[in-house]
Amino acid sequence: MNPGGLAALHTEKLYDMCMIERLCHQNTERIQKLVAVFIDQVPRAMEEIKLAYAAGDLATVRKTTHRIKPTLSYYAIVKIEKDVLQIEKMAKQGIASAELELKIARLDKVLSEVVQRMKQDFFNKQ
Repeated sequence: MNPGGLAALHTEKLYDMCMIERLCHQNTERIQKLVAVFIDQVPRAMEEIKLAYAAGDLATVRKTTHRIKPTLSYYAIVKIEKDVLQIEKMAKQGIASAELELKIARLDKVLSEVVQRMKQDFFNKQ
């Protein structure tokens, strides 16, 4: 195992603004508006995913995961890329499982961390 690889896991950025900055042509006001939308919408989508899973509605889990996937790419939230793809695939298969539940919980945890970090980074809020 690569010792440097282990350190990289602990220092991996939660998100990266490069693509958003390019899309907004470095316009700080536009960037902050997009971040505010992310902070507002992503937790709502995550709640929708969790409620749908609890209700056994895997079609909604798949659709909602699919809907937020591009947003997560724009912000380069690489820590959960594989999980998002697997959640979408597993939900499409229509079989609830402990593995799917764990992936949804991991997605929720990481996105909560991202939202909190964005609040701190952009709006100095806890």
